[in-house]
Amino acid sequence: MSDATALCRLEDIPDPGGIDLQIDGAACFAVRRGEAVYLYRNRCPHLGLPLNLTPGRFLDYHRQYIQCSSHGALFEMDIGYCIDGPCRGQQLDILPCQLIDGGVFLRAAD
Repeated sequence: MSDATALCRLEDIPDPGGIDLQIDGAACFAVRRGEAVYLYRNRCPHLGLPLNLTPGRFLDYHRQYIQCSSHGALFEMDIGYCIDGPCRGQQLDILPCQLIDGGVFLRAAD
């Protein structure tokens, strides 16, 4: 497993929900829906602020979209594309991840 870095266990992430992570000193987060996990840098493309003000709170009220707590922008959970808000059309920075035996891993760059 030298080309992947363990981040957490799948059960560590609420379903649906998210958790804060630190990767190489950078603020990141993982969100989960069922058996699917998506990994992003914790930075809104609008002003560069963290998406969450409360630890682990990344989703909107209905837990369907990632939501920026500073200005309410909504992002698709699976691709990080902004569908509503001041950064509409922009995208979150995606990090490659994979599930292996119940663990969430950061994949090495291809």
